[in-house]
Amino acid sequence: MVVKSADSKGGKQAKERITISFCASAVGEKLKPLMIWKSKTPRCFKGKDISRIGIHWKSNRKAWMTTAIFEEWLMDFDQKMAKEGRNALLVLDSATCHKH
Repeated sequence: MVVKSADSKGGKQAKERITISFCASAVGEKLKPLMIWKSKTPRCFKGKDISRIGIHWKSNRKAWMTTAIFEEWLMDFDQKMAKEGRNALLVLDSATCHKH
């Protein structure tokens, strides 16, 4: 998602980016969303424990999904499924961050 500032004048418009990744099953089970933004500790969450607000929070300079972030999420997903004794079919697109 790219949000352009309405008050930018001339030249390039200011952009704020955030990446949100969702994972849900066909029967409606949902995992915590993965959110990626530029800041490790955003001001809007000042004084809050990000791990307790129901999302997985990651950050990088461009707020993009990277291979490292995706691999970490995938390992967590795999461990969760193994712990529950479940098998899963994960359907992904051909984004460059998805390891082949």
